[in-house]
Amino acid sequence: MNIVDKGFLVLRQATTQLTLDPQRGGAIRELSWHGRDVLRPTPALAGDDPLDMACFPMVPYVNRIAHGRFSFRGRAVQLQPNWSEDPHPLHGAGWRKPWAVLAVTSSSARLGFEGGADEWPWAYRCALSFELLSDGLSVELSVENLSESPMPAMLGLHPYFQDAAHAELQAQVPKVWLTDGGALPVRECPTPPDWRFEPARAITAVPLDNSFSGWNGVAALRWPDRTVTLRASDCRYLHVYAPVGKDFFCIEPQSAAAGALGRNGGEVNVVAPGKRFAIRMRLDVGAT
Repeated sequence: MNIVDKGFLVLRQATTQLTLDPQRGGAIRELSWHGRDVLRPTPALAGDDPLDMACFPMVPYVNRIAHGRFSFRGRAVQLQPNWSEDPHPLHGAGWRKPWAVLAVTSSSARLGFEGGADEWPWAYRCALSFELLSDGLSVELSVENLSESPMPAMLGLHPYFQDAAHAELQAQVPKVWLTDGGALPVRECPTPPDWRFEPARAITAVPLDNSFSGWNGVAALRWPDRTVTLRASDCRYLHVYAPVGKDFFCIEPQSAAAGALGRNGGEVNVVAPGKRFAIRMRLDVGAT
């Protein structure tokens, strides 16, 4: 393990290497296997914006909260926008805050962050655990409720993949949330045939920024020279972001669909006082 300039952590296991940036949202800057990038690497001249990173955590909520307003068990909450380019609060608080390094070895690291007890009424403690594998990476994201009342929680991970033009995705996604012009979910329906990923199809076939429901936790990516299999636990939703004209795309495991807090919180996990909720993501890399 090496700590390099700007406090990055560099971990290695066999031919797999991981670079973490605790100060910028606990993000992954790079993940490589046999010298090849598994995730879109962070540009050398990137600033502080986590959206330039290879992967970042989403906690205590995922995606957008429409106008920052929701109600949970009779308590009205109003959140302020947290990104200049979107009028709706986005992806929680953890991705825009520094994380502390709690433990580190040559091939693993554990980061921590505490938040809430502000416009988000519940205090909470988060942990991010990374374990390098000989052919991939395992990540766990958890949140612990430090408040005296139950807290809603939506957890997710936001990995970026590159070379969209040559990538195929295979995943079981039986339902999808349709969105309005502001990328806010409006209606859940059976996934249209042209949007399905079974059998595998090109990620660029249809522009998407949508949450898919009923996901079984497995997504297989294939390029001409490599494969990546993403497996997630306690994540029933897969958000696919495949923008037009970009060479990257995102396959995001989430514990709840976009907009869940605005639908009376019935879809979100409820964390009792003193209890913990966690999701896990594993990336297995191989040659085609």
